[in-house]
Amino acid sequence: MASSKSSFAARLRTAAPLLVAAVVVLVFWSCVRNGFVNSDDPEFMIRPFRGLSFADIRGMFTTFYFSNYVPLSLLSLSADFAVWGMNPAGYHLTNVLLHAANAAVFYLLCLELLSPGAPADDDRRAAGAAALFFALHPLRVQSVAWIAERRDVLCGFFFLLSLLFWLRSFRPGRLSGADGKSASLGAFFLALLSKSAAVPLPFVLLLLDVWPLRRLPSSPRRWFSSRAVWREKVPFFALAIVFSVLAALAQAKGGGLVGAAKVAPLERFNQIGIGLVFYLGKLLWPANLALYEWHWAPIRSAVLVGAAATAAVLAAAIGSRRLRAPLLAALGYQTLMLGPVLGIVTIGHELVADRYSYLSGLGWAVLFGAGLKFLSRRSRPASLVLSVAAFGAFAAATRAQIPVWADSVSFWKQVVRVDPASLAARPSLAAALIAQGRTGEAILDLEEHMALNPKDEEMGKALEDLIKRTGTTERDHALIHEHLGLEFAAKGEFDKAAWHFERGLRYDPGSERLKTELDSARRRAP
Repeated sequence: MASSKSSFAARLRTAAPLLVAAVVVLVFWSCVRNGFVNSDDPEFMIRPFRGLSFADIRGMFTTFYFSNYVPLSLLSLSADFAVWGMNPAGYHLTNVLLHAANAAVFYLLCLELLSPGAPADDDRRAAGAAALFFALHPLRVQSVAWIAERRDVLCGFFFLLSLLFWLRSFRPGRLSGADGKSASLGAFFLALLSKSAAVPLPFVLLLLDVWPLRRLPSSPRRWFSSRAVWREKVPFFALAIVFSVLAALAQAKGGGLVGAAKVAPLERFNQIGIGLVFYLGKLLWPANLALYEWHWAPIRSAVLVGAAATAAVLAAAIGSRRLRAPLLAALGYQTLMLGPVLGIVTIGHELVADRYSYLSGLGWAVLFGAGLKFLSRRSRPASLVLSVAAFGAFAAATRAQIPVWADSVSFWKQVVRVDPASLAARPSLAAALIAQGRTGEAILDLEEHMALNPKDEEMGKALEDLIKRTGTTERDHALIHEHLGLEFAAKGEFDKAAWHFERGLRYDPGSERLKTELDSARRRAP
């Protein structure tokens, strides 16, 4: 009996990474029911080299596409196309499976980080907790549910493998030192071919050499005395430099690279400061997830929470010698991984983005696992309650966020809700509504856009053309608002219903029905 119990426990320990992956698939499975969104997805799905011929593959590896050099990600999308055609379910399934695989690899990586010797059961529980903290957090939804962000999950897989091979090269009985480092370099190369977000990895390896490997002295003044430690990183730095140049060239060619002269020093400093604290804030308070552009209002709460949390981390590191190394390592890791998107060089059209946390937030997940291990040794029930509460909340929030990416309409409505001043949201929402035959709603959104951006001549012309083409009158506007107001009232959202009835009365001030519905909605609104 004892032998069978021991055998079952051994099989369970072996299957732990698969169990973690299965939980992740279960939580993210509803992604498979989502479709494409008209933000980047068409750029990756409708392209001239969508096949798998030699010419197609050569085009992927020799072309900058949509301001990026991501040939391996394009290759994976082409493989999906060969199997699924234009059925979005297959592409979403691949993203979910890659994310689940990342959770499993991260579990193995955490075992290396959290167990100084042979892993014990509490080390395995801590590694499982860290992996689930990373994988189930609602900040992951943007990277997993957005097909165009195949780059994140594919890059993440090889990035995590690179770190795992590197750490295992120092373990007796695992990969030999040379083989492990070679495997790590190969995985790093594949990560870079997937997305340039992996560029900071050589610096992460140096951070690991300081702690927890302690291969470099704690004093920076003595770091360069360890020549062998630096020599082994030379191939990693060489690859990082090459792909940094390729990423900059791709962004410049696509118009995503903003020249230094166009960004005021104070604005650049502001962007760097926001980036340093925003992601920890969103990690702790993952509400109102969307695209953020360059507006302050949608990110204010995350920045304030993140600033307070960062100050608390630094205070704890200063006040506790025991916590100093892990806290500073997690904060340093996040800073290194965010380096390319902090605004030192301004790239793209977003101030911050949830997807940038996919790799940069791993350190906090490791700390969560370590903290749960510490708590478990003092109170197993307390650690169990904390982990169940945290993962239950994450799973619920994640499942609630996934439908935002169901289609272009639901996605852009979320962006409008989170950032009403967004320049891209209403025109993109209008395009999605027109594609669904909902031209009346599209006209309303374009009118709202023009009210906020009266100098947008291109959208103004598009609105005029749409009104002429559809023959929409002022009475039609009022009826559209009335229809939408009744829909919200039927769902019990009386504040939104009242807003539409008010708008409808602007177009048809004499409508008794609109006045009656407005009075009713106002009385029933919270």
